[in-house]
Amino acid sequence: MSNREAVSNEVIGALHQRISFALEILLVLLVMALSGAKDMCAQAKAAQAPGSHIPVVMLSDLHFDPFHDPAKVRLLVKASVANWDHILEAPDDPGQQTAFATVQGKCKAKENSDTPFALLKSSLLAAKGQAPEVAFVTVSGDLLVHDLDCRYRATMDLEASTTDDQSVSAAFAEKTTIYVINKIKAAFPRVPVYIALGNNDSRCNHNRLDPHDAYLKASASAVADGWRGVSPSEKAAALGTFESAGYYALTIPAPISRTRLLVVNDIYMMPKYATCDGDDNDTQGAREQTAWLQSQLEKSRRNGERVWLLGHLPPAVNADNLSAETGAFCASGKVVKFQSTDDLANEMAAYPDILKLGIFGHTHMDELRLLRAKGGGVPVKVVGSVSPVSGNRPSFVVGLVDLASSKLVDYTVYEASNSTGVGTKWPKEYAFDETYHEADFSAESLSDLISRFRDDTTAAGQESRSYEEYYSKGSTATKKSFSWPAYVCALDNSTAAAFKACVCQEK
Repeated sequence: MSNREAVSNEVIGALHQRISFALEILLVLLVMALSGAKDMCAQAKAAQAPGSHIPVVMLSDLHFDPFHDPAKVRLLVKASVANWDHILEAPDDPGQQTAFATVQGKCKAKENSDTPFALLKSSLLAAKGQAPEVAFVTVSGDLLVHDLDCRYRATMDLEASTTDDQSVSAAFAEKTTIYVINKIKAAFPRVPVYIALGNNDSRCNHNRLDPHDAYLKASASAVADGWRGVSPSEKAAALGTFESAGYYALTIPAPISRTRLLVVNDIYMMPKYATCDGDDNDTQGAREQTAWLQSQLEKSRRNGERVWLLGHLPPAVNADNLSAETGAFCASGKVVKFQSTDDLANEMAAYPDILKLGIFGHTHMDELRLLRAKGGGVPVKVVGSVSPVSGNRPSFVVGLVDLASSKLVDYTVYEASNSTGVGTKWPKEYAFDETYHEADFSAESLSDLISRFRDDTTAAGQESRSYEEYYSKGSTATKKSFSWPAYVCALDNSTAAAFKACVCQEK
């Protein structure tokens, strides 16, 4: 073999090796590409499949009480919010029970207390444990303890307030709000957390708040930090409306598609609403919010988007004041509602084609409502409270959302084994589907369920008995004193006229 032939063979061999190596690389890349395409197709198919669901956590009425161990309050006042955990994790003061009883007495508190630190921590850990892959978290308002100003003054040895001025405790109310929001975000660090404000979430007395209030500006950054996965422009717009009046609109990020969340601050719509100065004739906040809400719903309808609405006070009748004897009520009784007008209920009922769910709290009980409308209606879930102040056992909800339709297809309620947070377990209480035998939490399904409740006039059926049991969360103090048929009327009659007609069987 000549030198030229040897060199030629080496060159050819080298080329063969390079070609072979290149072919191997191409083959690997092709397999990876095909595998990736297959995965993407599978993901796309799964996202479109009616059975593809993703969990969401629903919390309400946390009512965190930082005064549960009064000896720690002066430390909390001085410390930054970042250091509150260190203070609250410390063992209780030896005189905690006596000191707390004193605060309760000075503030004429209910027999049962709001949420201590141990219960707040336990509830968030349990919710995270039940839904580790949660899509997002909703909080239906009332982050703060009842009567915060009174408790602050009692703990700090200050004179009780005789006016509406609560500026003494304003800074502490803001810090407590930020702390609770940060605790929720820390429990769910990579997903959106959507906060609605309740009637106790203010630097003023409960049921009172000013538009453009300092409290809103102080808590805005903490709230906005939970809006993960939104564009900078959308976040800026939402931040602007929250700082102005406590409401906002955002797009819910993937994997839920083409769905908006509208968060209202319905404290302005309460029958006992007043500004921080006590002006109960100021309707500016309610009027501006109603106009904003209508514009947002119209925009979503034009864009072919689906909508969820989150608030605190249900747009519904409050049946608590209706006794089992309805004769006097039908003769001259007054219908009590959670909101002063029907504006929110009517606004929601005007958009049944796009409004897939309303989420509210405030009652501390586990309830459902239906805003009936032409074309079906709007389903409403009233989430039970974490706070045990109403005598109820604490609870939270894990819902399942259909990715293709944005419907709430099912939910499970988890109930605390005790109200302290110490050694507390959170077993499943019930699931909507298996208890009420409906395929989803839609207007159609709720209409069917409420019809069965209505037919069961003595509440003797299993579904009716289950509802009554789960409503009160084990408390004898919160058992309904009114008749079952009257309560059922409240489930799908949100206006005073419709409710009274239903209870009194008027034509």
